[in-house]
Amino acid sequence: MAAKAPTQKAKLALKAIPYSITTDVKNDYYVSPKIQKNLSMDDLAAEVAALSTRQEDAEDIARTGNALLRRLMWYLSSGYSVSTELGSFRVTAKGVLMEAELTDAPDRSRITLGVSYSMSDAMRQALADAELDIEIQKAAVGPQLYAVVSGHDADHPEAVTRGESVPVSAGQTCVIKGKGIKVGGPGEDIGVTLRRVDGSSGQTVFFPASQLYPNSPSRVGFVMPASAPDQSEWEVTLCTQLASDGKTLLKEARTAVMADTFVVGQVATTPGGGDDGGELPLG
Repeated sequence: MAAKAPTQKAKLALKAIPYSITTDVKNDYYVSPKIQKNLSMDDLAAEVAALSTRQEDAEDIARTGNALLRRLMWYLSSGYSVSTELGSFRVTAKGVLMEAELTDAPDRSRITLGVSYSMSDAMRQALADAELDIEIQKAAVGPQLYAVVSGHDADHPEAVTRGESVPVSAGQTCVIKGKGIKVGGPGEDIGVTLRRVDGSSGQTVFFPASQLYPNSPSRVGFVMPASAPDQSEWEVTLCTQLASDGKTLLKEARTAVMADTFVVGQVATTPGGGDDGGELPLG
């Protein structure tokens, strides 16, 4: 299929966020990608069709692309490694079994399967060619949502620093880390709303203040629904009528949407606000 290359350089927007993990430096920032909308195969197919010199139909391109991905999934689940323009993929397995268990059918709950990805030279070059645009987020007003992390990572920042993070998991406690985020107030919208952004379901889950623990100016926790699929991607919205001190009731509620989404089965890609002042662990 003949297609033109995009005429404009990619522009990667980055956020510069205060790096509160460090206690001896007060003016340092960490950078994080400013995530744009979640694109489907139909979106990508429409772009390919628009750039094509043969005027292919976008639906046909999407159909072929999805068929290729389904075969890729089949081969990966059969133990093959697959190399594409994007990079290389291979299946991974983690789990510890006793010798006596090896003679029976494996206990699937004891084994975690996944897929690892290594960037191709072309993908590395695409990132190298992208123009960077850094936005300093220094004087944000209202609740600031940094990241969603597992309960383990919220309680053990030193383990995260050592690279021993535990991913967000369905059915387990997750913690929003941020600043001025304690949830409270009399309105029906006061609470935390999750919205699934991968696929087309648009599923939403709402947690009122009574279901949030911990609930403090820097940490707000909730239990991720057990039905949330692994690798599903979620947007977070927090609504509170409390001021940044977590005590004063404001005249009107304030709503904040976390700039980055989070993915079930993955660790946070940002430091997430770091140590939050020695709050009590989740227990």
